[in-house]
Amino acid sequence: MPTPSTTNPRSRALTALVTGLATAAYYAVPDVVRSRAARGWLKAGCLAAAVAVSVPTAREGWQEARTAWRDAVAEDDTADAPGTADSPDAPSPDAPGPVSPARQAALGAAGAAALVASVAATVAGERWVFRRGEALAAAGVPFAHTRTGLVLGAVAAALALVPEPSDRP
Repeated sequence: MPTPSTTNPRSRALTALVTGLATAAYYAVPDVVRSRAARGWLKAGCLAAAVAVSVPTAREGWQEARTAWRDAVAEDDTADAPGTADSPDAPSPDAPGPVSPARQAALGAAGAAALVASVAATVAGERWVFRRGEALAAAGVPFAHTRTGLVLGAVAAALALVPEPSDRP
C-alpha cells in the first residue's frame, strides 16, 4: 500500500519546490558569497533544507519496508512451524545456503569500492560545475553560477515530481 505522502500531490509538490529551490540556491552561492568558509556554511544550510523536506517521505518508506519485512518473516515462521503440513523435512533446493567468508569479504569490498567511486564521482562533478561557473564568470557572463543552479534546480524539482513505482497505475 502506498504511503500517504507519496500519493499526496501537495506533499510531492512541496518537496519538489523546496528541493528545486535548495538546489538552485546551493549552486548559486558562489555568485553571492566570495568567502570559501561562508559558502560552505550556506551550502550546508541548503543541503539541510533539501534533506529536511525529504525526511518524512524517507521515514514512511522505511516504516513500510520494516512492516513488509516483519509480515514476510511472520508468514515464513507460520509456514515452517513443526507439525504443519507445509513443514519440509529438508531445506528447499531453491533456498540460499550459507555465504562463505570469502564471498562475504568480496561483497564487502565491492560495496566499499562502489561507495568510494560514488563519492569520488560526486566530488569530481561538483568541482567541474564550480570550475565551469568560474570560467563563465571570468569570461564576463553575469550570474554564471546562478544560471547553472537554475538548470540543476529545475532538474531536481522535476525528478522530485516523478512518482514512485508503487504510485504508478
